[in-house]
Amino acid sequence: MSSHSAQARALFDAALRDRLTLRLLRDSGQAPEEVMGFHAQQACEKLIKAVLVMHGVVFERTHDLAALAALCDAHGVPAPADRNALRILNNFAVRFRYDTCPAALIDMVATSSLVETLTEWATREIASSGCNAG
Repeated sequence: MSSHSAQARALFDAALRDRLTLRLLRDSGQAPEEVMGFHAQQACEKLIKAVLVMHGVVFERTHDLAALAALCDAHGVPAPADRNALRILNNFAVRFRYDTCPAALIDMVATSSLVETLTEWATREIASSGCNAG
């Protein structure tokens, strides 16, 4: 396995852990939205980064999902995600990590759907690059 494949696989696996955490928290019906938003943001970030790494794209250290998605676009692997939804999730990487989020900032159904869509996309992209994902 190449170093790109190994790094992409590690990011993908970490994203799946955040995805599982998000599901468990959401299904509990008791989790704070900022905690669920954090894990959704982390899953999306790691999924997008896994695809970028798999395609050999070098990127700066960032939590900016929209900027990472723009890099995907620029390298011919567009991420199937609404850029505004990604910008909203950016808040959960830092701003709401230590603070509460305003009610109605995040739609957990739509956010969970976004995570699932990016998981399916990353699975396909990584598999088509020769690394077994999923």
